[in-house]
Amino acid sequence: METPQFKSDEEFFAWTFEKISEAITNLTHRVAQVEEGLQKIPPPGADMIKYKPPMSPVYQNLKELFDTIFGTLNSYEERMAKIELDVENLKGKYYSELENLRSRLNNLEGNDNSDE
Repeated sequence: METPQFKSDEEFFAWTFEKISEAITNLTHRVAQVEEGLQKIPPPGADMIKYKPPMSPVYQNLKELFDTIFGTLNSYEERMAKIELDVENLKGKYYSELENLRSRLNNLEGNDNSDE
């Protein structure tokens, strides 16, 4: 852009201030657009990543996803501990029944060796 010829210093300063005003107005609009774009970026942290687990109706951030995963694992661990406890109870019951049957069988056979 060429600078026009001015008849006086007042015309030059008026033209200069007008151009500076236009430049500031343009910068204001550009900064507003940049700020608007930056507001669309999620903050750093768990909200940056969204994941929709299979058969889930909603997306979850990392914190919610880890809560879901570890909640499921904890429920499985609790169920397995209960099953193991039930198995141990059954073992104890069946081992005592087995010992009872062995002692009865030994009595029927006439064996007196109960330490086998």
